[in-house]
Amino acid sequence: MVKVGIPRALLYYQYYPAWKTFFEELGAETVVSQPTNQAIFACGNERAVAETCLPVKIFFGHVISLADKCDYMFIPAVRSMGDKAYNCSKFLGLPDMSKALVPECPPILDPEIDLNKGQRHLFQVIYNNVGRYFTSDKGKVKKAIERAWEASLAYRQRTCDEGLTWVEA
Repeated sequence: MVKVGIPRALLYYQYYPAWKTFFEELGAETVVSQPTNQAIFACGNERAVAETCLPVKIFFGHVISLADKCDYMFIPAVRSMGDKAYNCSKFLGLPDMSKALVPECPPILDPEIDLNKGQRHLFQVIYNNVGRYFTSDKGKVKKAIERAWEASLAYRQRTCDEGLTWVEA
């Protein structure tokens, strides 16, 4: 079974249920890095340039810790997750920075996610940059995206209903 690494940092806590569901629907196993610790921080800090912010340094530590445990690394370039809701520009650069700073990293699945461009665009990006590595069946990828969306909505509802933080949920 193909293994897809997902770094346990940054957007992981909000979107992991969706990503896990998506990859499982395509027959892949997700491998998640361990919770942040001193060793992960040290690895990321050692590779990143001094001006890099702490969360991104930690992210690189997670990528390094997963590099030998998976066949692909999932690092989306997340531009926007909603209307007028844009991310830090470093989020867009994570795939390229990871390629440069972690040469031992397996191939990176790096779709640019921008929900402002609509569902059709999102499907094309996900299929072209991720789905086609697992299947040529566009219908299967579409179904995986739909199931992932449902998982994300259920996760968000659970956090609201139970008053949980992303980490607790």
